[in-house]
Amino acid sequence: MGEIIEDTISRNKKFQEERRKRVEHFKKLKFPQIIIDTEEMIANMTIAEFDVYKQEMQREQDRADAEYAKNNPLQKHIVDEIYTRLEKLTFDYFIYSSDFHFYMAIDPLGFMSEKDYHCNLYQVFLDHAKEMYREKHKTAYYEYIKDDEDNES
Repeated sequence: MGEIIEDTISRNKKFQEERRKRVEHFKKLKFPQIIIDTEEMIANMTIAEFDVYKQEMQREQDRADAEYAKNNPLQKHIVDEIYTRLEKLTFDYFIYSSDFHFYMAIDPLGFMSEKDYHCNLYQVFLDHAKEMYREKHKTAYYEYIKDDEDNES
């Protein structure tokens, strides 16, 4: 039992030291004071307190996103644009295998507001489009992988 307590104390101390280093780094780079204040607050937390803090911040963000969604109904032309752009995509290994590359190919910020995007207003449609893309190109993907493995042999 004593080892567990010592380990916890040691991990908390290391966590706090690393966060204090971040504070000093941010001060040297002249980050905005609100960021420095937040980092200083975190540097005084234990790992467990920080986990609780992150969960609370996520709940607040979820509430804000829900409020935004309530006040901003979905727009049909944006949903249609997601699927129009999906139809134009051809097979690409990186688009298939990486969410990042898929979103870059669809380019949602090209037709929806940044707020809509960051509040995940159309995320369910983007996720559905990604699933459709992967289902449509599954065979090409596995052929690509097989060819790549064959070339390595």
